[in-house]
Amino acid sequence: MWKVIAAACVSLVLTAPLDDTRIDYTPINQFALRLLDNTYAYQENFGRQNFAVSPLSVWSIFSLLAEGSAGDTFHELMKELQLPRDLSETQGLHLAAEGILRSTDPDLIVHKQSAMFPECSLEIHQEFCQAANMYRTDIYSVDTSNTTKLADDINYYICVATEGRIRNAVKADILQDLKLLIVDALFFKANWTHPFDPTETKEDEFYNQQGKSLGRVNMMYHKAAHNVGDSNVLGAQILEMAYGKNEEFSMLILLPFEGMPLKRLLNNLAIAPLDWISDFKRDDKPPEIDVFIPRFKVSSQIDLIPPLQYTGIRNIFDSEKAQLPGISDSPLFVSKTIQNVEIEVTEEGTVAAAATIVGLENRFLSRRFEANKEFVFMITHRKSNVILFAGVYSDPSVE
Repeated sequence: MWKVIAAACVSLVLTAPLDDTRIDYTPINQFALRLLDNTYAYQENFGRQNFAVSPLSVWSIFSLLAEGSAGDTFHELMKELQLPRDLSETQGLHLAAEGILRSTDPDLIVHKQSAMFPECSLEIHQEFCQAANMYRTDIYSVDTSNTTKLADDINYYICVATEGRIRNAVKADILQDLKLLIVDALFFKANWTHPFDPTETKEDEFYNQQGKSLGRVNMMYHKAAHNVGDSNVLGAQILEMAYGKNEEFSMLILLPFEGMPLKRLLNNLAIAPLDWISDFKRDDKPPEIDVFIPRFKVSSQIDLIPPLQYTGIRNIFDSEKAQLPGISDSPLFVSKTIQNVEIEVTEEGTVAAAATIVGLENRFLSRRFEANKEFVFMITHRKSNVILFAGVYSDPSVE
């Protein structure tokens, strides 16, 4: 069994209510869209088409690591994560982001769990334990030399946290030489506000941006009221489909304009002001539109170190330059950052799960929306616009 070593820090978790109307979530989304763009560029090197990431999960772990960093490592994380200079504001932003993942909607389940697993012999500074508990991260002492058992324990933790959607996130061989692991698991399951009728689902062609058929999909159809509009800044038509009775969360589907390469759309997302996420929505009652969306499933496991390096976070991955003295007196650097994401979109709704594992070791058109071509998708919290999941669908299959 794991031994809990942070019991003395538990009482330090903030319990005061947060005024989320004054929280600016822009830094999280700017990081999210740059990560999406850079992950696409990285995946393209291997010819991988469909993928999904949970940028909120990654942001959460690295904002915690920023608390234990110093020197160039600290400045790099602060810059690229766009963290507020004031520590209390950074913690407030993190807690507010955690706070949006609560819902009383009977048609929706959303929750996030994170834990830190240090080697028994690694002494974690009390201040970092306090920061971890402030960020609602549990701390367990483990034997990292027994990688088989450790992999089983980590996979069990992730399986429970994602309600069985992600079962084999890590293998024993990638845990060699690690002194500390941080795991963040995010689970989302929701019914559409306006479900699709399965009897209306038909096989149809799916195309690339040049109009060439890439294969076939099961195309879902319904007619319902949705926010829909064009963004000339991005070069895409945007559809928003809400989840649940309370419509707290939604999926955005971004369909590139004719002649707009998917790669350019992703680059536009990374550099454009975030006004587009609200500007396309109508102030009045959303119109009823004919919607055609593929039934799809995306399963991906991605080494996020290269995309994060493209983003500008490099120092923390360097065994000679990383500075993390606030975590432990033992010199550490991040040697592995792996994210597993499972997303399934059906007539009833969406199930999405993500598990991010970071390992540290010693420093050595008209009213019709037809997504029958490559598109970008996001799952967002509607009030804050925080992006929980984001991905690309461009390699069709009949699910």
